[in-house]
Amino acid sequence: MRKAGAGALAGLALVLATGVVGTGVAASARPAAAARLVTITIPARHATIPSTWLSYSGPPRANVLLPAGYNPHRRYPLLMLLHGLNSNYAWYAQTGLAKLFDGLRAIVVMPEGGSGWYTDWWNNGRRGDPSWETYELDDVLPAVLSRYRIRPQRRYHAIVGISMGGLGAAYLGGRLPGYFGTVASLSGFVDPEFFAPVVDPAMGLTSIAPLNGDYYLNPVDGPPNGFYMRGHNPTQLAANLRHTRVFEATGTGMRSSIGRAGGLVNVNAVGASAAEGGVIYPMSRLYHRALLAAGVRVTYRQQPGGHDIPDFGNEIRALLKWGLFKRVVAHPTSWVNRTVATGGKVWDVAYRFHRAPTQLVRFHRSGRSLSVSGAGSPVTLRVRGCVMRRPTPAVVRIPRRACH
Repeated sequence: MRKAGAGALAGLALVLATGVVGTGVAASARPAAAARLVTITIPARHATIPSTWLSYSGPPRANVLLPAGYNPHRRYPLLMLLHGLNSNYAWYAQTGLAKLFDGLRAIVVMPEGGSGWYTDWWNNGRRGDPSWETYELDDVLPAVLSRYRIRPQRRYHAIVGISMGGLGAAYLGGRLPGYFGTVASLSGFVDPEFFAPVVDPAMGLTSIAPLNGDYYLNPVDGPPNGFYMRGHNPTQLAANLRHTRVFEATGTGMRSSIGRAGGLVNVNAVGASAAEGGVIYPMSRLYHRALLAAGVRVTYRQQPGGHDIPDFGNEIRALLKWGLFKRVVAHPTSWVNRTVATGGKVWDVAYRFHRAPTQLVRFHRSGRSLSVSGAGSPVTLRVRGCVMRRPTPAVVRIPRRACH
């Protein structure tokens, strides 16, 4: 268990109670030739997202920013942009932060994430309901790919998030490393095991789980420091991003002088500074150390600032200057990935456990050798069209040629 002082605990209580602190409004109108914002619906076909978790009626929605001069017959890079706690798909537009991406020349998708921590909830081992990670990976992403023409190369796929969305980007990017070439966490909640006995129950309470009919103890990630929490903690899973470009930004909690710069209005700056300095900053430092230890290509940026809209804008500008769609490794033949998911795809290996894993599972590929640690369940693997069913732990050989 990582320890925290009284100041950190006060900040923790604040950031979990308020989610993203502050609001923002644009100071000037959008230029005539700007990108175009549209709203689409993306029903939960594979996931369980009860309507009580949404702040509006109907199926979940997403905002999509289409670049200026958008041509539906042309292929574009894709950015998935995840929002923070106590907000929804419209948050980036409402705060004015979406306009910072006008010149990106990419399709920017801002999906619904509720206050669900981008996790399939533990709920005493039942899992799902709500199942937000399944929704983002198995519903949102396929829907976007079917509706818009996206460049196929891994380098042109990025996932970015702020606060709770920073956790989501770091975690989901590691769930699908063969697709996302770039991951960015901005003031991210990237180590939920930072004083887990407090953080764990607070995650459910700040998601207003009891009001939605969810009365389980520690409903999101299960018992503090347990295998399910470790399996959803980006700091524990840093090696999943070994071949991914990673950008990490955080404020230190010191008041910044941004004020109204960039057309964004700051409010509640005192609370925003406490939240960033007491919780987000130490989490980010722990995450950064884990990334370095795992050999991940990470660019780390810390600066004065709090958990508020103007400072988020500053982090976004730094991210865009860094660049989202640069060259990455396309097909590594040596990698490690750890997961507690029942099914998914790691690089070119699709997997499905016959039962939900009862421990954190480690996949390791080295050349043509693929090992799977104990999972408490057999696994079915699909590689190059070949299907292999094995008890776990297991070691298999990757076939040289595709099966028919």
